[in-house]
Amino acid sequence: MSIVSENKLQWMMQTLYDAASIPVFYIMKDCSSHTSFNHDLIEQMLSIPVLQKIQVVQYLIPHHKQDHKQADNMILMPVLTEEGQGLLVLWPNAQQYVTNSPFTMDPIPAQTINSASFDLNQLLSTALLAHYLLHNEMLDRNQVLEENDHVLNGHTEGVLELSLLEQRERSLYHKSYLSEKKVFDQVRLGNKNKLQLYLKQHMELNGVYGTLSKHDTLRSRKNLIIAAITMGTRAAIEGGLYSESALTLSDTYIRQIETLSRIDSIHPMLQHILGDFTERVSKVHRAHFSRDILLCQEYIFNHLYDDLSLSVLSNHLQISPSYLSRKFKEETGEALRIFIQKQRIEEARTLLVFSDYRLSEIYPLLNFNDQSYFIKVFRKHTSFTPKEYRNRFVVKPS
Repeated sequence: MSIVSENKLQWMMQTLYDAASIPVFYIMKDCSSHTSFNHDLIEQMLSIPVLQKIQVVQYLIPHHKQDHKQADNMILMPVLTEEGQGLLVLWPNAQQYVTNSPFTMDPIPAQTINSASFDLNQLLSTALLAHYLLHNEMLDRNQVLEENDHVLNGHTEGVLELSLLEQRERSLYHKSYLSEKKVFDQVRLGNKNKLQLYLKQHMELNGVYGTLSKHDTLRSRKNLIIAAITMGTRAAIEGGLYSESALTLSDTYIRQIETLSRIDSIHPMLQHILGDFTERVSKVHRAHFSRDILLCQEYIFNHLYDDLSLSVLSNHLQISPSYLSRKFKEETGEALRIFIQKQRIEEARTLLVFSDYRLSEIYPLLNFNDQSYFIKVFRKHTSFTPKEYRNRFVVKPS
């Protein structure tokens, strides 16, 4: 690629604008450009891989009165000057994004910019002329079109999105990340009171939640809630909630969200869902346990229907039975045998409410050898017999 002098570049840009009324600019990384684009926009342009001598780039023009954006084209061309590698930008609709232009440009009305794209043939002709003036090389128009076919036919991921500029112009900024982090820290810590406080503060902050669906408000709100559920799930697991329990709860909430036909506000739902995760973490208090004890509890939780003898657990963890028994009591404050018993009773409660299993099927399933003993243990932990518990908590269809 030949080196282009500063004077030649300036003359060429002004001449092209005078002849075709297409604004032409030159931008470089870490160097003052020949125009005053927004810094973020320059970074976006320079981040695009320019692989052709003339590269068409599609971008989206934000509409302020409609909830959609219109696609249009600009052209980027690599140019080497004495200062280094840069990009020549041919952008018909650049006026609204330039604060200081080297050219005398009459403003284009917004309705004109948003109603029709600039003629691509004229844009390409201007780019072909620019390349000839800079490098004394004639390029074939059909070859240029073929090289840019993936862009012009929409089969590309390299679309330049001007949403950041739109957000700044309309003062639409995302809510504080640090504020969001404080919310999910409380989930991890199991502190529901502080969760509600920080969640309220976060909701009252200036800023917006992200738009996760451009044309469907309900879908966007569902996606925001699902994203929050995902983050809450991870925070709860970090806080000590059993991963299988947290993930199952997450799946359940997401399925519920997907059934909704209307969401007026995401705030009450976030308060309920994140509050549920936080309460469950507060009941577990496992974050300070050692790795061996955490793995032991996870194994128990995932194998309640299997043999959970001390020998099985110690073999799984590859530690001695006596060490496991002693370490478990030291860290949790209760005997390993009692912990297993409690978890199996919790599972029995779930089976009694949400399944049709008979009592005679439940107790052997959970490795209780005697029905009378099972009833005695169940009453000890719940204050009800299994039959009383089912009659009390199962919702009968009306």
